Amino acid sequence: MTHDEYKMIISHCVEDYCNKGGSLLKIALNIYEKEYIFEYDEDYPEDYKKILMEKAYKAMEKGKDLPKGIRLSEVIFERNRKK
Repeated sequence: MTHDEYKMIISHCVEDYCNKGGSLLKIALNIYEKEYIFEYDEDYPEDYKKILMEKAYKAMEKGKDLPKGIRLSEVIFERNRKK
């Protein structure tokens, strides 16, 4: 999955969240945790899925394409829980 493809998914999820009354400011201030939902090209073992997910997070932080075999499907915003 290319950077532009997953960037579009993130943008749509943010837009949808804000259209339902969510706050873009709170997202920007990191008041909400993000949960990334991934799909896999094949039925990989759980340990390999974890490796792919870690590589995907690193690629997203750097603005690079995701590794082969994994795709971002959704982003869910949740309010940070107070400790």
